[in-house]
Amino acid sequence: MTTESRRRVRRSLLASLFGSTLEFYDFILFGLAAALVFPHVFFPESSTAVGLLSSFATFAVGFVARPIGAIIAGHFGDRIGRRRILIFTLAGMGIATGGIGLIPSYESIGIWAPILLVVCRILQGLSLGGEWGGSVLMAVEQATGTKNRGLLGSLPQLGDPLGVLLANGAFVLVAVTLDEDALMSWGWRVPFVLGMAIIIVGLWARARVTETPEFTKRMATVGAPVRMPLITLLRDQPLNFSLSVGCRIGNDVAFYMVTVFAITYVTQQGLMDKSAILVSTMISAALGVVMVPVFGWIADRIGLRKMTLIGLVGLAIGVAAYFPLLNLGQPAIATAAAVFTCGIAGKAFWAPYAGFLSTIFPPETRYSGMSFSFQLSGIVGGGIAPFVAAWILNTTGSSTGITIYALAAIAVSVICVALVKTHTHSEQHDISTVDDSSSLKESI
Repeated sequence: MTTESRRRVRRSLLASLFGSTLEFYDFILFGLAAALVFPHVFFPESSTAVGLLSSFATFAVGFVARPIGAIIAGHFGDRIGRRRILIFTLAGMGIATGGIGLIPSYESIGIWAPILLVVCRILQGLSLGGEWGGSVLMAVEQATGTKNRGLLGSLPQLGDPLGVLLANGAFVLVAVTLDEDALMSWGWRVPFVLGMAIIIVGLWARARVTETPEFTKRMATVGAPVRMPLITLLRDQPLNFSLSVGCRIGNDVAFYMVTVFAITYVTQQGLMDKSAILVSTMISAALGVVMVPVFGWIADRIGLRKMTLIGLVGLAIGVAAYFPLLNLGQPAIATAAAVFTCGIAGKAFWAPYAGFLSTIFPPETRYSGMSFSFQLSGIVGGGIAPFVAAWILNTTGSSTGITIYALAAIAVSVICVALVKTHTHSEQHDISTVDDSSSLKESI
């Protein structure tokens, strides 16, 4: 590899990591605010339970908008390239996130406050809908085979623990340094406005990258892009696409149980101070920064599918024990449970996931397939998870139903990962097979 090629790869990986970090920073930030602040700021006239459910409903709205953004970004990303679309998604994300931090409270403008919150959340969801797929492809498609897809795909996946770390760190900082009144009036806005400012650096990094070699080579081979990438994909691989959606659901439910809903749970149950959960989440995220590339490296040696399944089994163990351990009311035990569930088991799934998903779809429909699959699973997984958990707790008064719900979601993912078909003879060698029902062949 030439010096210029190495420089190009480094720029692409950096831009991918930056975008994915901001994506998770923004969404975790909104989830934390939905649990701690939004019921008081935007739904003050509702009861505690109704205000919390309303707040988590706005959280879910962003997940509903994300598939629409995935369709739009995927369509043009498969037709004109990954790079140009990613500049638009990052800009939209910054505007939406900063806008959330600038919305007046319900006491100031009445019903317009929650309306504007939903509008910004929708814009955030549309922008983020195409962000993850494009960021991952900017990294994964630096290689024209699958030998290093685990490691390459794991690097933008670092955005998950880094985003969690930054979002929780920002909230811990304002929560510790400000009193309750200041936090509710203006302190919670600071992390959102900072997110908008950071976008400028991200746009600079994105502007310096070039199109991915794999996409460029494939377009040179086929001559013209697929006219309707998503429709072509859904027509040719309906069952396989459905299975790809199910692969991520279990991880999402477990992730949002530990990082978002647990704060509400320990607060309502009076088990411990909410800052203990924020700190435990930060510790597990810090460990994840180390573990993600390690698991990505391992996945290239034992197989992407096998590593993904190992992660899901670990998640099932962590989820089964999480709430029983949380109910003990001991911050140290809660931290250990969060570290295993999110910092180790979750990252064993998350690290190979992007590389594994990329082997399911051919390059000419890959942006559409990965983005739409990822975002659909986000709706039925993480998008509704805090809402469903809050409803179960409010209805039953127990965490047992929440644990069963999370374990059922993980079981669905295990089945889907085991059954979904990839476009590789082996997950450790070059792509050389075809979509059974289309004439589009991969020979990379």
